[in-house]
Amino acid sequence: MPCVVVDPSAAVPPALQSASSSDTTWDTTYQDEGPARSANGDMNWDSPEDELTVPKLEPMDDDCFRMDDVKEEPRASVPLSDCPSAAPPKVKRPRGRPRKHPIGTQQVSSKIAKGRSKTGCITCRRRKKKCDEAKPRCLNCEKNAVICEGYHEKTIWRGGREKKTGEDERRQSLPQITLQPIFEGVETAEDRIFFGHFINNLSGVLTVEGQHRNAFKDMLLQMALEHRGLMHSILSLASKHLDYETPYGSKLLSSNPKVNRSSMIARSHFHHDQAMQLLLQWGKSGEEVPDQKANLAPYYGQMLCLLLQAAAEGSTVSAHRVHLRAYKSLIQENPPPDEAFTTFITELFQYRVFADELILQPDMQSKRLATEDWEPWTVIEPARLIGIGDRLFHYLAKITTIKNEIRSNLSANTNPIVTSEMAMRAHDISAGIMEWEPTWPAGDNRNRVSQLYKQMMWVYLYRTIFPPPASAIANTMNNNMGVDSSVSPYVAISNVADGSNVMPLSPASSQSCSTTRSPPPVGVFPPGSDRRLSNGSFQSTPIYLVGGGSPPPIMLFPPHSDPRRLSLAVDECLGILEEFKPSDPVQTLLLVPCLVLGCASFKPEQQDRVRDAIRIVRGYTGMRNCDRLAEFLEIIWELMGRGEWEKVWDWQRTAKLNKLDFACA
Repeated sequence: MPCVVVDPSAAVPPALQSASSSDTTWDTTYQDEGPARSANGDMNWDSPEDELTVPKLEPMDDDCFRMDDVKEEPRASVPLSDCPSAAPPKVKRPRGRPRKHPIGTQQVSSKIAKGRSKTGCITCRRRKKKCDEAKPRCLNCEKNAVICEGYHEKTIWRGGREKKTGEDERRQSLPQITLQPIFEGVETAEDRIFFGHFINNLSGVLTVEGQHRNAFKDMLLQMALEHRGLMHSILSLASKHLDYETPYGSKLLSSNPKVNRSSMIARSHFHHDQAMQLLLQWGKSGEEVPDQKANLAPYYGQMLCLLLQAAAEGSTVSAHRVHLRAYKSLIQENPPPDEAFTTFITELFQYRVFADELILQPDMQSKRLATEDWEPWTVIEPARLIGIGDRLFHYLAKITTIKNEIRSNLSANTNPIVTSEMAMRAHDISAGIMEWEPTWPAGDNRNRVSQLYKQMMWVYLYRTIFPPPASAIANTMNNNMGVDSSVSPYVAISNVADGSNVMPLSPASSQSCSTTRSPPPVGVFPPGSDRRLSNGSFQSTPIYLVGGGSPPPIMLFPPHSDPRRLSLAVDECLGILEEFKPSDPVQTLLLVPCLVLGCASFKPEQQDRVRDAIRIVRGYTGMRNCDRLAEFLEIIWELMGRGEWEKVWDWQRTAKLNKLDFACA
């Protein structure tokens, strides 16, 4: 029980005095040992320390005494230092058996956590428990028998200048290393996009077999990993094939924030320049070519990539033919040592050599690339394309030879234009085409494409062997009086504000093409008043358009041709074209038939079907030479509507006059 110290100078409470003077006996004993009494029985209040201890008073049974009347006088405060020290609290003995190895004393931090602390140990913060933040390990983790992971390193806030200085010091303290690209040539973010586009997209477009037999990845790409010039050629091809206006191209730019369109185009030019520089450097080297046979395969791969790049860009300046001539001059004496690669490039190059004659006007000063007696240097097995290994394109070369001879007779006004010897050769070619059969396995869509090529070859032969007669050519020249024949074939179109005297782009309207007139699409045909003659003056308006006159009637089909037979053959070919799905890999092979069928489509509905077919091929391949073909066919159909049959028949010359010398395969 706590003791109470009373000031000795304080007066004794009245209640205590009355109680002491009464007869009633009070028990003033506090413990077993109390203060001494005097002889007369009074309490001895004297203390050696001059302090009076108030005893506990317990009243006896007294009817005259009431405890409610007793009031204690306020006591004076005593300093705590005067109070005897209390006994230390007894430590409670922990439960259970004592530890054999007691935990050592941990130095507890004197920091008192207030509120929610963010400086606790990693374990407590992860477990969302209160941490005592003891060092080096948390006692809370020790008590719960979990591993304390320590504390996060204390970070000191620094300003911008101090932070930059610290980063510079840290950077200078680190060792300098140089990380080189794993593949030489693939160095920047733009290069990685080109590289991925070639592997995931373009390589599948260029082949017919699909991904299971992709020679562009299995052969060409493997060589590019070890040849810097071929890698630059592949990246240049992939960059030229990309179209940033399509959703695919836009997605590539949006998903790679480090690049933009300008940087992609600049990097594309870089790869093209590097590829051409390395290729020309090899061609001008003084080493013997036979000594480089082991390295010839990558250079053939470079030629192939640059050839395909001309088609991807839609070049109209015969850029593709440069690489075709280089291939022809090199392959005969120095084929690549790898037989499988030789078969691959031979079929791919020779297919384009034959198809190029469908758009090329022959030059007497240049050697012809496609010959009738061409034989492959190796067996084309297994074949990938149509017309090379099965020798169907040999008939195409023979037909082109007859067409070149007829063209010479037309220029020399020789009569007859088609000689009996030409007619006999045409008959033999027709018989050979009818006997030709494809060799593709059942279920392969190239079987169906082969029937399309077979019918296309007959259409090409029919259009060749029936040229316009001399009378039709004379009528065409009379209708175009005052027009320079060296300019584009649509120069006779007049520039009238209301468009009433402008011939249609193609006879695709519901009315007859001989009477319907509508303005051509903007940007396709220049107005007649803007065209100049070779002497620099503006062209003159045709006589039949002066004074609001009407042009002479024009036949729907050219003379000396059977409309029924030709129309039936074209319709059958278009029916086969429309059977293939837009995602079918054989779309790669359908551009050549579109060219031949387009030049033989005299009906408006046939022309519309050819437009749709070209649009599908363009969507699958992404090659811009499809756009050049569509532009060229619009010119041919315009000439059909005007009845200029000589220019329609000699479409190679028409392409040259309009500066549309593009890769048609």
